[in-house]
Amino acid sequence: MQLNPEVTVRSRGVMEKCTFCVQRIRNAEARAARENRKILDGEIQPACAQSCPTRVYTFGDLLDPASEVSRLTREDPRRYHLLEELNTKPAVTFLRRVDGDL
Repeated sequence: MQLNPEVTVRSRGVMEKCTFCVQRIRNAEARAARENRKILDGEIQPACAQSCPTRVYTFGDLLDPASEVSRLTREDPRRYHLLEELNTKPAVTFLRRVDGDL
């Protein structure tokens, strides 16, 4: 009863990429379509972002220049992408830890 019925269960030892809680994304898309509107910034939150007490995750539309995640990806000097030099077109942006941060 602990498993999410909308996510495929893999056998032990199988690693899979994060789907960013695709079921939450699809639900928000459907709700916005029913209400004939665009999805609002911050309306979709994957479980990791919702449950993190320190708010270390930001999720949003990178193609929307006004979104918080787009602003961080564009403006924060600490930003970097893993394997970007290999032209992997990563969708996840990391922020480096700055000397003096705890």
